Amino acid sequence: MGSLAVALFVLLFLQQRRTSHRLVPSDLARDRLIVLGNIATVLTGACFQVGLWYFLTYRMQTQFGYSPIQAGLAFLPLTASMLVVNLWFTPRLMKRRAPRALIVAGVVVAVPGLLWLTVVDGGSFAVAVLVPTVMIGIGGGLMNTPLATLVTTGVRPEHAGAASGLMNTAKQFGGAIGLAAATAAAAIAGTDRAAFVFMSVALLAVIATAAAIPAQRSEPQPATTTRRAL
Repeated sequence: MGSLAVALFVLLFLQQRRTSHRLVPSDLARDRLIVLGNIATVLTGACFQVGLWYFLTYRMQTQFGYSPIQAGLAFLPLTASMLVVNLWFTPRLMKRRAPRALIVAGVVVAVPGLLWLTVVDGGSFAVAVLVPTVMIGIGGGLMNTPLATLVTTGVRPEHAGAASGLMNTAKQFGGAIGLAAATAAAAIAGTDRAAFVFMSVALLAVIATAAAIPAQRSEPQPATTTRRAL
């Protein structure tokens, strides 16, 4: 199945090079801000899209002995902190700070929470779940809207749909690849701690990516036209 997926991807790539109606317009594919912003989206998706929820659920039910209902309720602090920060604090902070600064701040807050989970895998609910997940939730809330803003704001109107679709594809791709990589890391190490280490590394890579993102989107070059001399 993996070989088939690679073959289909190559065929899609070749077809897109020849068609005049590309899924990703050339202007977006050449835009450094769009490319780097979506790479950062892939990296954050590797943590927040699937992997974090999967491995936390696994830990709470297998190591902590939580029932499905208890595990679901244990996710409330993570969900609530992420929503509150993303919907209330981040929009206000974006009026004063650049998106790149908030993305970096989100990583700085979230990574210690992930590293906490690599060190502490037992104890009371407050120590083992509440504190690290609230930190992760706050960090995720700081990153989500600024990333979306970077890769969708300022594109040409006819490319708005493609930019939004590319962002959502990057999230889903990051989630799928991130879960596979984190699962492989956990299987090789024999502990789910390796999965949280992988997520920490993925988020730290977001800082390097964000540092390379230009402060402003380059303006598209106007089409040149030749006029016949009268």
